[in-house]
Amino acid sequence: MTVRLLGLSLRQLLFASTVALGMAGTFASAAIAESTTTGPLDEVKLAWGPGASWDFVYAQSIDIWKRFRLKINVVEGANGAAMLSFLGSGEIQTATMAPSAMIVANSIGIPLRVVYADAETTQMGLYANPSSGMTADPKTWVGKRIGVAKNSEADYGLRWSLAKAGVSFSDVKVIFLAPTVAVPAYQRNDIDGYYVWDVWGSRLEASGAKLVQKSVDVGFPSSSIWCMTKTFIEAHPDVAARFVAAMNQANVEMQKAIDQGGEKAAAVYSAIAKANGLEPSVAQQLLALQPPTTLKTLLSPNANLSLVAANGGLAGQIAQQAKIALETGAIKQPIASPTELLAPQSLFEAAQKVKN
Repeated sequence: MTVRLLGLSLRQLLFASTVALGMAGTFASAAIAESTTTGPLDEVKLAWGPGASWDFVYAQSIDIWKRFRLKINVVEGANGAAMLSFLGSGEIQTATMAPSAMIVANSIGIPLRVVYADAETTQMGLYANPSSGMTADPKTWVGKRIGVAKNSEADYGLRWSLAKAGVSFSDVKVIFLAPTVAVPAYQRNDIDGYYVWDVWGSRLEASGAKLVQKSVDVGFPSSSIWCMTKTFIEAHPDVAARFVAAMNQANVEMQKAIDQGGEKAAAVYSAIAKANGLEPSVAQQLLALQPPTTLKTLLSPNANLSLVAANGGLAGQIAQQAKIALETGAIKQPIASPTELLAPQSLFEAAQKVKN
């Protein structure tokens, strides 16, 4: 699954805070080579799992990395809470996650920076049993058994939705469950509903659940983001820029294939479906809701996933989720400047100059 969960306690991750990640120096954009057609392959170790990372899945399916002189090593076991220790120790350099996980990582001494955003998870919300009587109004959730992954983006979305409606978190019978066990729990009638993001929501829908409220509709936008250690960005600026450029190119080519339709589009849906355990028709629906995201969009100040907006965009999402993380005790100190958790603009400028 997309690594959005912090299933272990911060105490279990405390050792990660002792990892020394030298952060001195500035990003040397002048070191970026504009041509990627020759030279040895540079390895990038990362964590990925089923989720909204359409670009990565498609990039893997067409092996776009070699065109950018990259060799991708997907590290097994680097998921969930363990993902943070992998990042802290340097065993992986980048991973896909939600802002909630990235915020906690930074709070325990693992400096991560957002280098890309896959998509808006517009279908994150409450997937409920139709017989439960739960509707879009959280007041109908009182006393119901709602599952959610603890300290995940969905957890924060659930808390936000309840607070907006004036319903106390304690008024709901919250059951902390990882997405991997949510569907069986739903099928056993152990829960009345589950608050989760798109891909897992689609699996719940296949078991009869209905999406009764979307977090974005009550002012809680969410996303899947790629984060990279600040150490790696500073030590290997050219590799970091080529990784961003490759992700962008994957999105460009994926959108082109979808627009062409026919076999080209079918190949996209098949790749996304296979990697995420979905039917191609479901993958097609999700891509229609969350289309490929290019750098052009991410660098627009008015985009919902903007990497340059000071108050809105991803900085806004970080600020919103950091506030909830502080309230729940997931972090001990407020985030002073959300924009500082975004990669330096010089990285994106360099990525735009990379040719393949």
